Amino acid sequence: MLVLIMKPTLQSLLILGSSLLISTAAHAANYSDPGGVGDFTGGSPFLDISSISLNNDATSLSFTINVAGDPTTASWANYLVGISRNLYSGVGGNLNGPGGWGTDIQMSQGGMDYFVGAYPYWGTSEVLTWSGSSWSTASGNASSETTSSATFTVSLAALGLSAGDTIRFDVWSQSSGNSVLDALSDGTSRTWNNNAFDTGANYLTYTVTAVPEPGTGALVALGGLLAFMRRKVSAR
Repeated sequence: MLVLIMKPTLQSLLILGSSLLISTAAHAANYSDPGGVGDFTGGSPFLDISSISLNNDATSLSFTINVAGDPTTASWANYLVGISRNLYSGVGGNLNGPGGWGTDIQMSQGGMDYFVGAYPYWGTSEVLTWSGSSWSTASGNASSETTSSATFTVSLAALGLSAGDTIRFDVWSQSSGNSVLDALSDGTSRTWNNNAFDTGANYLTYTVTAVPEPGTGALVALGGLLAFMRRKVSAR
């Protein structure tokens, strides 16, 4: 009878730790602007959206907006997100309502129920919620930027989201006091203007994916592996 005793090694534990980090990584999705680079012709490439990355972990939703230029060179570049969950039978808010950003943006398909606006140059963003008649500020969050992108994160709780929920959304660029200058949902060529914008049926969708809380799954898996490694495996 041959008895094999499995003993934990540093290498096996490192491999385990790496696999557990992968298993709890955030779910991500990428969306390209159908107009690509060049559909904003106003001369400020950091307002020209090329694509976005949207991901969630166990507690938050993160947006990274990739642009054609360097947003760190201007303090007046804003990046906006509208989210529809059809909470009011398709009738939601727009940004001309109380608490809006002075921009006439609508989501007529489903209604805009949440709005996220970011001033990444100043490191801030805010979440607005629609009550059925007006906007109110739900929370303030940090935002950041690189020479080619802007990033901000919103808690799932602030958006009333949990695993399995699907949102309709759109992303826009704006300078202070102007309307939509570029939209992720369409490829229409735009320049400086003050025209209203309606996403309509061109919205994008994202489904929140269940992700284990960091450490929870790791502890369970590690305990199970160590228990297994203590067992004697007999071969006859």
